[in-house]
Amino acid sequence: MPKKNIWDEYIDPIIKKWFLSPFSNLVTKTFLFVGAGLVATPLLGHLIIKVILSKYFDINIPIDVPDIPAYIAGVILMVSGSAYHLIHTHLVNIGNQYKIVEMKEKMEKEMPHDQGIIEGILQKLPYENTRFWIERAPIAGIRRDFARGLEECEKYITPPFNLYNQAADYKKRTLIAKIIAFNKAAYTSGYLGAQEDTTGEMYLPPYHWKGHGGKSEERYYKLQDNLSDAGQDLLKEYDEFITLIKSEGFVIGKI
Repeated sequence: MPKKNIWDEYIDPIIKKWFLSPFSNLVTKTFLFVGAGLVATPLLGHLIIKVILSKYFDINIPIDVPDIPAYIAGVILMVSGSAYHLIHTHLVNIGNQYKIVEMKEKMEKEMPHDQGIIEGILQKLPYENTRFWIERAPIAGIRRDFARGLEECEKYITPPFNLYNQAADYKKRTLIAKIIAFNKAAYTSGYLGAQEDTTGEMYLPPYHWKGHGGKSEERYYKLQDNLSDAGQDLLKEYDEFITLIKSEGFVIGKI
């Protein structure tokens, strides 16, 4: 195990953190600039003026160096600015640490809550099953157990199932709205039902409507198109929901 370098481990981080960090606050800058001005300007002015008068005009005017109190005031201002900077930096670091702790506590509370709701939705909408039944529903109908899962998903638009993650909650609401629209196009419209099924496992289209011709057949194909459009909208939102929750860090298993 390599020995710790005291300079790299302790001294250098302290220097970078407390002395080389940028002076980001206005108070520190003001104190330092004004203090430096009080210290440097009198001496520079004294030397420059005396050299110019003596060299170019051959005038030797006695100019006294400014009083010591000016230097003392400048040094005090610079020390005060540096002290303020250290205090300010320390308080900012403490504030950041509190924010990190609060964020961690918030995540520990909110993430499991959101994860549970998302898992509840996806358990009712397995990826392969969802695509299979939604795509074939307008032509060949839909299994009743899958249809019940779709109907149960409608509750996830209500307040008890709101997500803390706002982006995920927005996509969840949009997805559930599309599910509700699909269910209306499938069942409320009267297009899918149990009357054509003898197994008790399916909701099927009213195939007998086509045999009647005229308005009955026309209504059949109109409702079929409506359900097909609603299904495509649902699948689009479903894919976007999956993509979003993955990007937000939720664990959703193999999809």
